[in-house]
Amino acid sequence: MPLRIFHSAVIVLASALLCSQAAHAQNYPSKPIRLIVPFAPGGVTDSPWRVVAPKLGEALGQPIILDNRPGRGGTIGAAAAAKAPSDGYTLLGTSVSHVISGVFLKNLDYDSIDDFLYVGQIGATKQVLLVHPSLPVTSVKEFIAFARGRPGQLDFGSSGAGGASHLSFLLFATVAKLDLVHIPYKTVHLMMADLVAGRIPTAIIGVPVAAPFVTSKRLRALSVSAKTRSQFLPDVPTLEESGVIGAEALQVSGLLAPRKMPAEAARKLEMQLEKIVAQPEVRSALAATGTEPQFASSSAFSALMSSEAAKWSRLINEKKITAAE
Repeated sequence: MPLRIFHSAVIVLASALLCSQAAHAQNYPSKPIRLIVPFAPGGVTDSPWRVVAPKLGEALGQPIILDNRPGRGGTIGAAAAAKAPSDGYTLLGTSVSHVISGVFLKNLDYDSIDDFLYVGQIGATKQVLLVHPSLPVTSVKEFIAFARGRPGQLDFGSSGAGGASHLSFLLFATVAKLDLVHIPYKTVHLMMADLVAGRIPTAIIGVPVAAPFVTSKRLRALSVSAKTRSQFLPDVPTLEESGVIGAEALQVSGLLAPRKMPAEAARKLEMQLEKIVAQPEVRSALAATGTEPQFASSSAFSALMSSEAAKWSRLINEKKITAAE
């Protein structure tokens, strides 16, 4: 083939591909979208999507069908999303647990960073350091002094090895140079029952779960593990305000898609998410689920999740945490 004809053919092919992509973005979506949520209905990861999904479907002109796929730390649902066609009709609504599971669990058949496009963040759930009221401490400073005086004698509870509550407390204990014994539970509800009963003295857990016990004074909140205070517990100081730097642990929530989703379709989703999270009624509804509304662009969300993956990977490797712990 003469060189000029070859060049012309390449140009025609490239133009055709660009036109095809533009047409796809312009017509997207032309059918219902499946949104996989890799946790059971009603939890802190699922509830925000019960607010956002209907609004997103309304904005796009197609229904968003929620598909709960709980199991194995969110990896069953994430695997289903990773293997789905990259056409924008299968999405994943998840949290930072997505990247935690990605570095904690072995032999996954997907990569939690490289196999996904991070479309946009919709909010964040803060966590709080709790103690049973029988513990003679009222501040983080007092708690650290109390724990340092009893190395290896205090327990802390979590909803399971490698989960957010486990790693958040372990990060705090590492930064504060504390030696506590981890007591893993099968569910957060079992752990909270023992914490409220005083069978374990302390834990770090999400504010939505903790707040009712704090306001009823059945548990004492010492600090929020975030850079800013929680709007739901405004009188509780942050760890940084309490003198502990570098132990922040947020549960951010956002929208993901298979990596090769058409860029213009992804941009359309990102733009709509930004508009939806800005709506006063959506912000109020998200707050009612315990989620603080907080939009972040695709690039910012991707950078945050990559940094979270690196942070938790360092901690898991340093402490040699395994799923059997």
